[in-house]
Amino acid sequence: MKSKTVLVVLLVFVVMVSIPGRSFTGHKEETGAVKGTVMGITPIEYEITVKDDHGKETKMKVKDISDVKVGDHVTIQGGKAQKSVKPKTGGY
Repeated sequence: MKSKTVLVVLLVFVVMVSIPGRSFTGHKEETGAVKGTVMGITPIEYEITVKDDHGKETKMKVKDISDVKVGDHVTIQGGKAQKSVKPKTGGY
Protein backbone atom coordinates (compact mmCIF):
# COMPACT_ATOMS: atom_id res chain seq x y z
CA MET A 1 0.00 0.00 0.00
CA LYS A 2 2.76 2.40 0.93
CA SER A 3 4.81 1.50 -2.18
CA LYS A 4 1.86 2.33 -4.47
CA THR A 5 1.54 5.76 -2.86
CA VAL A 6 5.26 6.44 -3.26
CA LEU A 7 5.13 5.28 -6.89
CA VAL A 8 2.15 7.55 -7.71
CA VAL A 9 3.75 10.57 -6.02
CA LEU A 10 7.02 9.93 -7.87
CA LEU A 11 5.19 9.59 -11.20
CA VAL A 12 3.29 12.85 -10.66
CA PHE A 13 6.53 14.62 -9.74
CA VAL A 14 8.31 13.38 -12.88
CA VAL A 15 5.44 14.49 -15.14
CA MET A 16 5.24 17.93 -13.54
CA VAL A 17 8.98 18.49 -13.86
CA SER A 18 9.17 17.35 -17.50
CA ILE A 19 6.31 19.50 -18.87
CA PRO A 20 7.94 22.94 -18.29
CA GLY A 21 11.23 21.64 -19.69
CA ARG A 22 9.66 21.10 -23.10
CA SER A 23 8.04 24.52 -23.32
CA PHE A 24 11.09 26.57 -22.28
CA THR A 25 13.74 25.54 -24.80
CA GLY A 26 16.94 27.52 -24.98
CA HIS A 27 16.86 28.27 -28.71
CA LYS A 28 13.79 28.79 -30.85
CA GLU A 29 13.83 29.01 -34.64
CA GLU A 30 12.26 32.00 -36.33
CA THR A 31 8.98 31.11 -37.97
CA GLY A 32 8.72 31.80 -41.68
CA ALA A 33 12.48 32.19 -42.13
CA VAL A 34 14.61 30.24 -44.60
CA LYS A 35 18.22 29.63 -43.58
CA GLY A 36 20.97 28.18 -45.72
CA THR A 37 23.84 28.77 -48.13
CA VAL A 38 23.28 30.73 -51.34
CA MET A 39 23.74 28.46 -54.35
CA GLY A 40 22.73 30.94 -57.08
CA ILE A 41 21.27 34.40 -57.72
CA THR A 42 19.15 35.36 -60.73
CA PRO A 43 19.63 39.14 -61.10
CA ILE A 44 16.49 39.88 -63.14
CA GLU A 45 13.96 39.04 -60.43
CA TYR A 46 16.26 38.64 -57.42
CA GLU A 47 15.53 34.94 -57.16
CA ILE A 48 17.88 33.23 -54.71
CA THR A 49 18.46 29.49 -54.52
CA VAL A 50 19.25 28.51 -50.91
CA LYS A 51 20.51 25.10 -49.78
CA ASP A 52 19.81 24.34 -46.11
CA ASP A 53 21.85 22.16 -43.74
CA HIS A 54 19.88 19.05 -44.72
CA GLY A 55 20.66 19.45 -48.45
CA LYS A 56 17.22 20.70 -49.52
CA GLU A 57 17.29 23.49 -52.13
CA THR A 58 14.66 26.25 -51.99
CA LYS A 59 14.12 29.05 -54.50
CA MET A 60 12.89 32.33 -53.03
CA LYS A 61 12.05 35.68 -54.62
CA VAL A 62 13.33 38.55 -52.49
CA LYS A 63 12.98 42.34 -52.64
CA ASP A 64 16.41 43.21 -51.28
CA ILE A 65 19.62 41.16 -51.44
CA SER A 66 21.94 43.88 -50.03
CA ASP A 67 25.53 42.49 -50.12
CA VAL A 68 24.74 38.76 -50.40
CA LYS A 69 26.99 36.70 -52.67
CA VAL A 70 27.00 33.06 -53.77
CA GLY A 71 28.40 30.92 -50.94
CA ASP A 72 27.21 33.19 -48.11
CA HIS A 73 25.09 31.75 -45.30
CA VAL A 74 21.85 33.75 -45.28
CA THR A 75 18.50 34.08 -43.53
CA ILE A 76 15.55 35.11 -45.70
CA GLN A 77 12.64 36.64 -43.83
CA GLY A 78 10.00 39.08 -44.97
CA GLY A 79 11.41 39.38 -48.49
CA LYS A 80 14.88 40.40 -47.31
CA ALA A 81 18.05 38.33 -47.52
CA GLN A 82 20.50 38.97 -44.69
CA LYS A 83 23.86 37.40 -43.98
CA SER A 84 23.87 35.20 -40.91
CA VAL A 85 26.59 33.53 -38.91
CA LYS A 86 26.71 29.77 -39.31
CA PRO A 87 27.82 28.17 -36.03
CA LYS A 88 30.98 26.11 -36.47
CA THR A 89 30.29 23.81 -33.52
CA GLY A 90 26.64 23.13 -34.30
CA GLY A 91 25.13 25.10 -31.45
CA TYR A 92 25.43 27.85 -28.94
